[in-house]
Amino acid sequence: MRRITPFVLALMFCSAAAFGGLFSKPTPAEVTRRAEQGNAKAQFTLGEMYANGDGVIADSAEAVRWYRLAADQQFTRAEAALGYMYMVGRGVRKDSAEALRLLR
Repeated sequence: MRRITPFVLALMFCSAAAFGGLFSKPTPAEVTRRAEQGNAKAQFTLGEMYANGDGVIADSAEAVRWYRLAADQQFTRAEAALGYMYMVGRGVRKDSAEALRLLR
């Protein structure tokens, strides 16, 4: 059986640390900071987090708020998500006309 040298162990540890940081998911606090600075992608992501309860307590009204901010910047995925929320009445009163407007 081969022995793993200290160099190989150090290399494996450094690689895992580097890739762990590279592929780690941003925290709700990080996404919120960027969203509050007006970043449309972060606003959409925060909307998704609230819609799905991903790292935060699920809150459909809060999801709608963040989707709307991103949609106001013509962020297409946010427009679609907001349209869906209006279509099913999640976090807002159901409004088919608004849903269609957003989904076109």
